[in-house]
Amino acid sequence: MIKADGLHKIINYKKVTNDYCPSFSGIVAGECKGDLWVNDIENPNIAIANSYAVGGYAFLGDIKSEEEYKGVEMFINEELFTMVKSKGINYFEFSIESDNLRKYIMKMFGDREMQKEKEFSFRKKDEMPELLSLSDEYTIHKVDDKLWNLINEGNIENGTLVTERLLESWGIFDDFFEKSLAFCITYYNKIIAVIVGTARFNDVIAIDIETEEAHRNKGLGLTLTGKFVNECVRRGMTAQWDCVESNPASRKLAEKAGFKFIKQNEVYWFNI
Repeated sequence: MIKADGLHKIINYKKVTNDYCPSFSGIVAGECKGDLWVNDIENPNIAIANSYAVGGYAFLGDIKSEEEYKGVEMFINEELFTMVKSKGINYFEFSIESDNLRKYIMKMFGDREMQKEKEFSFRKKDEMPELLSLSDEYTIHKVDDKLWNLINEGNIENGTLVTERLLESWGIFDDFFEKSLAFCITYYNKIIAVIVGTARFNDVIAIDIETEEAHRNKGLGLTLTGKFVNECVRRGMTAQWDCVESNPASRKLAEKAGFKFIKQNEVYWFNI
């Protein structure tokens, strides 16, 4: 497997992308930040992507021969797991974003004591109704140059709630600003809620949303979602919401906002 980077960019990536997983397909297409390995730079049919925003890996494409299977298995056991453990991580979390790959990957990890949970994906293509009003102590902001400068100058508290998500997904603010969008809510002068587009593929934007626990159940998440979705629609983009079964509150919010279910997948993990 070859590491794709600034010097080694994939040319023909259609075989190793999936329209339903912008978080990983966006990395393959070079739209957003993440680690990527492929079996061939010019014309790959196997890819392993690592999304910092998702916090895990994905397998994409298809294995065409026993030789390819052995090559992927060797890379994972001798290089990838070593790299993961060197970062102080003792587990491997992944999804399989290609039905053609599933039997090979499950065979590869067949002797592992794996855990898994369901992951649900939703999309919304149309605008949301009028947004909920916020009490006076809350203010909603679009993340733009002005807000970014205020955060970097220390004029807004808890700025890392925004900056860490943007930088781990896009690398630099300019790339984020060109390809994505984000909103946040301040409580007086402190950021307490955020929604960020963490990946993009074929004009589908993956969402990451968080509200500090002390400010939950006040409609802030729904307000942010409305702002985000309506801006996406105006810019000709579709918002995608992914959540796992262990986070029912996230699914409830997506459904309340009118997102439509599009697929179910599984997330796996095991100790290494």
